[in-house]
Amino acid sequence: MEPVYFYDKGSKNCPVKEYLKQYRENKGDKEAVVKRKQKILANIDAKIQHVKGNEGRPTPPISKPLHGYSCFEILNPKDETTVIRILYFRHQEKIVLLHAFEKPVNYDTDREKKKVDKQNKIGEKYLNIFKLNPKNYEKYE
Repeated sequence: MEPVYFYDKGSKNCPVKEYLKQYRENKGDKEAVVKRKQKILANIDAKIQHVKGNEGRPTPPISKPLHGYSCFEILNPKDETTVIRILYFRHQEKIVLLHAFEKPVNYDTDREKKKVDKQNKIGEKYLNIFKLNPKNYEKYE
């Protein structure tokens, strides 16, 4: 199976690829920041490679089905209070990376639940768009 980024023709970008850009090294970054960013990207890539090795099937704790939706999630800690969630699904021989966002490790307010649910719905929307045109992707690198 090949991991790919979903390409959204409407916004002319790949949502997961765009999200991950914030973890690329910038000129003015201090060494500690660079190492933190590199660690986050390396951990995310390792989890995507793990999912690839399992034919895209969810394997807790690396990935799991997203309850109430047609996709799966990869969770990666950003820090003690925040988790990066990457939504994906399997399509033929591809693992399609749909959407990425941050969520609190623990959230119990209705406001936070609604924010997370809104992001999950965006991932589901991207899944449906992709199914209509499965050529809308870029290679994962």
